Amino acid sequence: MKAILIKTPKGLRGSTQLDQDAWAKFRRKLETMQPGKWLRFEWSSPRNGKHHRKLMALLQLVAENSEVYPTVEKALIAVKLVTGHFDLMVDPKTGEIVQIPKSISYEAMGQEDFDSWYSQAIDGVLQHILATMPRETAERLLDHIVEGWA
Repeated sequence: MKAILIKTPKGLRGSTQLDQDAWAKFRRKLETMQPGKWLRFEWSSPRNGKHHRKLMALLQLVAENSEVYPTVEKALIAVKLVTGHFDLMVDPKTGEIVQIPKSISYEAMGQEDFDSWYSQAIDGVLQHILATMPRETAERLLDHIVEGWA
């Protein structure tokens, strides 16, 4: 069960009716749990939707200005690699060490981690992928892309 909660002056509340129902069910579960019973619990801070759109704009910028990474999907893999957001693994066929990009999904990365990673992504793109593009131009184009989606 998942729910997005908002802190209010009266306590935590669900962000939608479905979230509120899930939160109420969880609270009832806590109140009726017997001592010694186990419960698995995970939490994260949902990411800022506007910040996610900025990432999508960055990937679009790479795709539009790179012959090597001409799609958003390939741009995302390149950005994950340039930021070091990967695990190393041995290829079972060749024995070579390969880089496997990690997830940046909402569940895998909270807003605080995403903030740091996005900053690395901008730097990595401008240093290694679109190295001839000035930062000011990139920022102006990113703003233009995001505005076009509004």
